[in-house]
Amino acid sequence: MNKKSENSIIISTYKDRDLYFAVGYSEIGKIIRIALPQKNEENAVSEISKYYPEFLVSDQYSNTAKLLSDIYHGKNVEVKLELLDFSKSTINTSFEMDVIREVVKIPYGNIITYKEIAKSLNSQAYRAVGTAIGKNPFPILIPCHRVIRSDGKIGDFQGGTPMKMEILKNEGIKIHNFKIMNSI
Repeated sequence: MNKKSENSIIISTYKDRDLYFAVGYSEIGKIIRIALPQKNEENAVSEISKYYPEFLVSDQYSNTAKLLSDIYHGKNVEVKLELLDFSKSTINTSFEMDVIREVVKIPYGNIITYKEIAKSLNSQAYRAVGTAIGKNPFPILIPCHRVIRSDGKIGDFQGGTPMKMEILKNEGIKIHNFKIMNSI
C-alpha cells in the first residue's frame, strides 16, 4: 500500500547480499521503526507497516537502511537516541525506556547480561528486562543482540537465534554451541 496522508510514514529499503533492510521515518523526520533483515523487500516493508498501516515506500532514507546493513555486517556505529522517535513505539513505560537507554550504552563487540542490566537499574526484574528488550522498535541500531543470559548462552532474539549469532559473530564475539566464548 502506497497511500499518503498526514499521518503517513516513509519506509525506505536497501538490499545487501540476499537480505533487505528497511527503516521507517515519521513525518517529523525521525526514525520510527526498523525491520530486522528479510529475504524479500515485501516482508521487510511489512515488518514496519504492520505497526504503521499508512505509509509511502521511497528511497528518501535508503542511506539509513544501508547503515543498518553495515551495522549488521559488523560496522561499529554510534547511536544517538535523539534521532529515534519513541512517541508511537511499543516502548511505553519508564522502566522499558530505562532498559533501552542501558542497551544503547553496550559497546561494540561487547556483551552484557539481562541480570547486569537489571542491577544497573537497581532492580531484580531480569525477565522484565528481557520483555523490554523484546519490544525494541529499533533492532540492530539499538544493540539488543548484545544482551545475553547469565549462563553465557545467547538467549532469544526477535529475528531468531541464528540471526543473533550472526550479528554477534560479525562484531567479533566468539560463540560455540550457542554459548559466548568471550569472558562475560
